[in-house]
Amino acid sequence: MAQKSKKSKSKRMSLKQKYKIVKKVKEHHKKKAKEDKKTGRKQKAPKDPGIPSAWPFKADLLKELDWEKQRAVAVDKQRKEERKRARVEAETNEADAEMTEQQANDSASMGDVAQKAEHKQQAYESNKRLKTSVQAVSSDRDSSRRAFYKEFMKVIDAADVVIEVLDARDPLSCRCLDVERLVRRSGADKKVILLLNKIDLVPREVAEAWLKYLREELPTVAFKCSTQKQASNLGQRHLPKAQSSDSALQGSQCLGANTLLQLLKNYTRNSDTKTAITVGVVGFPNVGKSSLLNSLKRTRVAQVGNTPGVTRAVQEVVLDKHLRLLDSPGIVFADSDSTGADAAAHALRNCVKIEKLEDAVLPVSEIVKRCPAKQLMAIYKVPTFDDTDQFLQHIALVRGKLKKGGTVDVQAAAKVVLQDWNDGRIPFYTMPPQREAQEGHAAAEVVTHWASDFDADQVFGDECTAVIDGLPSLEESSNYFQTQSNGPATASLEDMQQAAVPPSSSDDEEQAQDMDHTELPEPTPPKPASDQTAELYNASGQFNPHAARAMKKKTRKQQKRASGDAYDFAEAFGAKAAV
Repeated sequence: MAQKSKKSKSKRMSLKQKYKIVKKVKEHHKKKAKEDKKTGRKQKAPKDPGIPSAWPFKADLLKELDWEKQRAVAVDKQRKEERKRARVEAETNEADAEMTEQQANDSASMGDVAQKAEHKQQAYESNKRLKTSVQAVSSDRDSSRRAFYKEFMKVIDAADVVIEVLDARDPLSCRCLDVERLVRRSGADKKVILLLNKIDLVPREVAEAWLKYLREELPTVAFKCSTQKQASNLGQRHLPKAQSSDSALQGSQCLGANTLLQLLKNYTRNSDTKTAITVGVVGFPNVGKSSLLNSLKRTRVAQVGNTPGVTRAVQEVVLDKHLRLLDSPGIVFADSDSTGADAAAHALRNCVKIEKLEDAVLPVSEIVKRCPAKQLMAIYKVPTFDDTDQFLQHIALVRGKLKKGGTVDVQAAAKVVLQDWNDGRIPFYTMPPQREAQEGHAAAEVVTHWASDFDADQVFGDECTAVIDGLPSLEESSNYFQTQSNGPATASLEDMQQAAVPPSSSDDEEQAQDMDHTELPEPTPPKPASDQTAELYNASGQFNPHAARAMKKKTRKQQKRASGDAYDFAEAFGAKAAV
């Protein structure tokens, strides 16, 4: 038998194999960069190895680098002194100019000065009013009412089952009965499921009370979305009864996904019309709609954020061959011009970006009224306080929210408290209201109607051991405290439909005429490009190249027909058929 050679094998390879390896390496680097961009991770810059010790001129090079550093510091210091000197000179010149102007104004008549000041004030107010109307009203009202409402109605029309996501801390303020009526009115076969998200932020007794209250009307699922940061392989936990404990929900994995998927699959099997259903997800901003899609798909398919308004359009996620999920942008169903208690309620629901709040002290005053003072003192480690202003001053001093000159920044401190309220750092909860006898009888009829469609008895029995038993009780944790609810959410769907329709030209003219009589005029949306082009070319004396090109083409066709040079297809094909 021939023995193999013990000599070293050659490392030469064919060009085909070499280029194949280069291609694979390039694809690997491209895939890795794409994943890093999706997850938000950045590659570390290569570390500076420094000057080698064996470098013959290392000492001289270090001295040169040190001299360059000192020179750069000296140049920077000189530039700062020059800027300071120029600023002082400018202030001196400005003071001299003001003094000269004051002397000139004293010599002028008082009537001319008052008239100029009045004209300047009127011009300033008109510019400010116009800027406020264009920026605030156009950006907030138009985008929220028109664009978001259209996306919301797309989800309602296409969905067979609508999941309304609620915040477990205050479900009543996140639930909108008008939206549920709209879903039933859009189709008799459409179903509504309530989902109590952020279930890990409330005690066990509170979660059980809300589930019992809401399940008297609609199927309700307790849920906790995944908070993991990776792009794929998001975890889902199903806790057996032996592992249910106080620390069961402290992880970042999803809980309650099995219960929700089982409900949807039961409805798919029981429905005789369809084998695959479309599930729409609706709710207020920042209640966890996009996080719900990511948790069910176990992949970051939807962009999520801790601020309202991250989702701007409908997102479709195919879960399997039986389920298709639709994510809708969050809509503030109340009036955007509301003030006082209504504006504070919107801020406490996290429906408005905290950075855009003009007065953040108003919602914080509602928090101070609802929360016990001892709890706030323990959370922020501040001394006793008498009112909201004193409370915010203590927080500004503790958190370092100071203005120029050492004065406290009350608005910045209020935004800190409001952000903590939305993030769950202030552990509050609300209790469900008491039902009347007639309401309880009507709710019992509703339960018997939807329980058979979803096979809810068996599914909710397994949910108790999978999710609810892992919540901490009120006796085990003394950090939670009860507050009053913000009240039920209302929706003026007719006004939203009118807002979705762009105003006519007559409305624009009336609005332009009444510009000086109103403090905050309604902005007109920009005309489509086609309407603007038609209006431009139809003006008298304006050359229309499109119309000229069409007329030239039409004239050429007429001349060709008149000369008889046109090709007769019927005659040509008839002659070929005869041959």
